[in-house]
Amino acid sequence: MQRSIREVIGTFEGADRWLLISTGLLLFLGVFEVYGAGSYNRQGLSSPLGEHFIVFKHLLMIGLGGALLLVLSHIDYHVWRHPWINRGALGGTYMLVALTLVVGRHDSAGNDEINRWVGIGGFSIQPVEMAKLALVMFMAERLAAGRGGVRNTGRPLLMTLAAGPLLLMMMLALQPNYGNVMVVAGVTVLMLFVTATADRYLRWVLLGAPVVGVLAYVTVPKILHRVNQQFSGLQGGSFGHQVDQSLIGLGAGGPRGLGVGQSHNKFSFLPEAHTDFIYSVLGEEMGLAGSLGVIVLLMVFVWRGLVIAQRAPDPFGRALASGLTGGLAIYGITNLAMVTGLFPVVGVPLPFVSFGGTAMLASLASIGLLLSIDRASQSYQICKRRWTRGGGVA
Repeated sequence: MQRSIREVIGTFEGADRWLLISTGLLLFLGVFEVYGAGSYNRQGLSSPLGEHFIVFKHLLMIGLGGALLLVLSHIDYHVWRHPWINRGALGGTYMLVALTLVVGRHDSAGNDEINRWVGIGGFSIQPVEMAKLALVMFMAERLAAGRGGVRNTGRPLLMTLAAGPLLLMMMLALQPNYGNVMVVAGVTVLMLFVTATADRYLRWVLLGAPVVGVLAYVTVPKILHRVNQQFSGLQGGSFGHQVDQSLIGLGAGGPRGLGVGQSHNKFSFLPEAHTDFIYSVLGEEMGLAGSLGVIVLLMVFVWRGLVIAQRAPDPFGRALASGLTGGLAIYGITNLAMVTGLFPVVGVPLPFVSFGGTAMLASLASIGLLLSIDRASQSYQICKRRWTRGGGVA
């Protein structure tokens, strides 16, 4: 047993310890909160696992994601630079996202519902989470290849944006899934900046974003309703039942919280308590200290992800690490702002803490890719120092 534990620990030898610690602590907190909030979820009524159904699925996804993390951390990340691989992944995941627009979904009354899932072999997956990973790989390969401006300007850049983020954003808008539209847009801008895309093109992207936002506000009823509701809450009115209950829970926690497992909001007062609004349950049970602790852990994760991006041995690794870190950072910031009433409700989870199968797998896969880049950068620095000592470079 001890030998097995040492072998597992040995697989992470030299890995960024702060990245692993922050991720591990977020997962640890998430298991406790998902168990408490999910134990009263109706999904467990039809399962022999009963109140343990939600946390069992959560632990299963963490286990599968951990295995995926381990595998990806030991695969040379340059494999994902091969056009046949990243473009194949992009095409396959985009087809699954497109399938959600065709396959209908109905509630118990037979009414149409928003469909963001695809059933495969008895399991439901959310294709957008896989599509975002494939998009980051595709964008990193395309933009990093244009070091001389070959793919960072003009028609090649427009083709990259059209085939990558713009197509995905259009399909997500049709679902509709405006939260992930915003995430994809943010990651795209970040990767354009990191890869030194010509300023004039990046400037047009930044100027066009507010225009698109205003057009969406005046033409899409759902966005109009959510934004007006947000303004109402900020002016002293109601944010809507979900956010109002979230704020009540956060306020009830006080400085030290009510204690783990003592949340009141989990008794169906707060919809989606174990998924998008898990932070409210955590704040109610662990108080201000626990709430700030989650923010600090997320900041540590982002810090280490950016450090890995900065010391990556090549432009592809830098762009890939930046895109992966940026995507999870935008998820985290948006979720925290949404739960605390600072941003309209857009339905994005809190990375590593919220319940969510495909999202958890994608998040842990991102950590595996970051560790692979970090492993390569360490090898690069060792070789560089040896080469310098041998007089190969000045």
